[in-house]
Amino acid sequence: MRESAAKIKTKTNGRKAMAYMALYRKYRPQTFDEVVGQDFVTRILKNQIISGRVGHAYLLTGIRGTGKTTIAKIFARAINCTDNRGGNPCNACAVCREIEKPGVMDIIEIDAASNRGVDEIRDIREKVKYPPTLGAYKVYIIDEVHMLTREAFNALLKTLEEPPAHVVFILATTEPNKLPMTILSRCQRFDIRPIDQEVIADRMRMILQDIGVAMDEDALQFVAARGDHSMRDALSILDQIIDIREDGAAITQEQVLGFLGMADRQMILALARAMIDGAADQALLTLQTLRAEGKDAALILDQLITCFRELLVAATTGPAAMRILGIGEAAFETLSATAKAAGKNRLFTMIDILLADQEKLRYNDMSAVILEMSVLKACSGYVPAAEATAPQPARPATAQAAPVPPETSVQPKAAADRPMAHSAVKGSAQQPAPDGAPSAPSQPAAPRTAKPETRSDGSAEINADRLFRLMHDQLAKTNPLLQHFFSEGRLAQVSDHRLELRFAGSNAAMHADMLGREKEDLEKMAQTLSRNADLTLDIRVVKKNAETMSFAEKTAAIVGDVPIESQ
Repeated sequence: MRESAAKIKTKTNGRKAMAYMALYRKYRPQTFDEVVGQDFVTRILKNQIISGRVGHAYLLTGIRGTGKTTIAKIFARAINCTDNRGGNPCNACAVCREIEKPGVMDIIEIDAASNRGVDEIRDIREKVKYPPTLGAYKVYIIDEVHMLTREAFNALLKTLEEPPAHVVFILATTEPNKLPMTILSRCQRFDIRPIDQEVIADRMRMILQDIGVAMDEDALQFVAARGDHSMRDALSILDQIIDIREDGAAITQEQVLGFLGMADRQMILALARAMIDGAADQALLTLQTLRAEGKDAALILDQLITCFRELLVAATTGPAAMRILGIGEAAFETLSATAKAAGKNRLFTMIDILLADQEKLRYNDMSAVILEMSVLKACSGYVPAAEATAPQPARPATAQAAPVPPETSVQPKAAADRPMAHSAVKGSAQQPAPDGAPSAPSQPAAPRTAKPETRSDGSAEINADRLFRLMHDQLAKTNPLLQHFFSEGRLAQVSDHRLELRFAGSNAAMHADMLGREKEDLEKMAQTLSRNADLTLDIRVVKKNAETMSFAEKTAAIVGDVPIESQ
């Protein structure tokens, strides 16, 4: 036993031997040229080093495992290297070798997740005044900087804005949106991009060749995709499965799936086909088989979502799906045949159902039941609530019976006739084709417009409720913020060429003010929807006194959205 322990502590290549070094650490890039997938960032940093234009503060943002800390460490060595080679550190000079050692005083790495208080930042402020001991710069690398407290950010501001000439700050974060603008404005920001799947696969091929391990291409692509654009995540998975091979044979995709607790792709595709065909019995039997094999319900649901996504891509992009999904021709033909049988709309519905239930799994322990219900809903043609309540397209106009004479027609009073502070809108109301006009199937449908009615005196009356809905839908596409304020009001016609948008409640003045700032846009929208260019838009706030309100107006103000018809 002692002899074995002694062997572990022997030196190899001048360094103390370790039991094992993770692949992502062993193959961590040592120069900018070795960094993959970030050419834009590394080129700028190298040029800054060559020209001597080194900044005082940098911010590296991006998802996990894409190289933020690696780039920061390479940059720290490069600006201190005594034999810089085209912006890259030589990794051979005394400074580079010393920086590689743990505990060096000139390169300070701080984890903001565990050192997030104001006291730690004050400690930095006290130490930045001391010059470096090795190279030209003292570098502070603060990882997950968004975890700092507000007080810590405030303490960092002045030092970050005007640090000593020998200090460089490199901040790294996965959530730049949580950083104060005062911090963002003081840094040179570099967005570290998610790494392409093929770039990850190429890197893995190089590593596998170096360590002498064979892996099937399908398995390689699966692991690269499983990394989700993160090099570190992909290499961590590879680290776990390199010893799964038998007798030196190549690692297969089935072995990878089994190790990760995931179902066979053919079983998932068979389950998807049963769901598409509406064969609930076959779908549940397949699901039962997968569960009996010990497959996790959450992973099965993830694989189903991925499968339907691949089917949808195959259905919408054609042969380009082979390049998009990284699959061969045989796999593409299989996906295309299944997707064609389902249809695009059904595939969209399937994905909506599965995604909605995937969210439920996060807050519920009954994962198996949720998965079964999700599969049964998909088999039965279930329509998600969002689709069921969505506005339906207007039905084609059909011939109507003889019109009711104007003098006998009853026009309901607009729901907007409520006691409120309101914005008067002089707008145009477009006139659509009469309801009785037959539509030509070969012509594209004309935009929906507010249908005018005819009053007893011959003047045109606009369908205010319909025009309100049309304007609301249009704002949802063009200006969601304005739509929010618009939706609080009610539209009513006060004359042939004037509409009022009325508001109730204490925020009425604010709503009218917001709409007043967009007067021109609202006027153009009203003219477009009503096809009446004679109308103009006039926004003003009018407050009604409770004593002057009619009984119907008072009731409407209390009831709110319920339309009130005055007899």
